[in-house]
Amino acid sequence: MGKKLKFEVLLLKKYLKQISMKSIRVQYLNPIYFVVIMLVFAKCAGDNKTIKVVNPAEAAKLIFENSNNPQFVILDVRTPEEFVSGHLAGAINIDYKADEFEANINKLDKKKTYLVYCRTGHRSAGAADIMKDNGFKSIKNLEGGIVKWINENNPVINEN
Repeated sequence: MGKKLKFEVLLLKKYLKQISMKSIRVQYLNPIYFVVIMLVFAKCAGDNKTIKVVNPAEAAKLIFENSNNPQFVILDVRTPEEFVSGHLAGAINIDYKADEFEANINKLDKKKTYLVYCRTGHRSAGAADIMKDNGFKSIKNLEGGIVKWINENNPVINEN
C-alpha cells in the first residue's frame, strides 16, 4: 500500500472513530464524507488486484502451472550472497537493497506476472509496492519468504 493510501486510510480510521465516539448515526453523515469514504474503500480494493500475497502451497501451484510460461517470472529480491545460498528454481535475482533496484526493476516487462520473494517477506512486500507504483500489473508476493517455503519442505537450488 503506498504512503498516500496509508495516510488516507489513517485519516479515514480517525474520522470513523470520531463518528462512533459522538454516536452519530451513519444516515446523518454529510454526503460528501460518504463519497470520500467510498472512494478510499474503492482505492483499497483496487490495490488488492495488483499485489496478491500467496502462501507457499499457492506459490508452488503457480510455479508448476507456469513452468513453460514465458509471461511468468520468479523474482528473488535478496542479496546476491543470499541468492547463491539457495533460491527457487528458475528465479532471477535483483537486490532490493541495491541503489539501482528501481532502475533494474524498470528494465523488466511490466505486463508479465511476477512471483516475488525474499527471506521472510518484508523486502518482497516493499519490492512489490515499488513494482506496483512503477506500473506492474500482476505481482504475487510469497508469504513468509524462502524461510516459510523451506519450512514447508519445498525445494531450493543451492549454488554453493
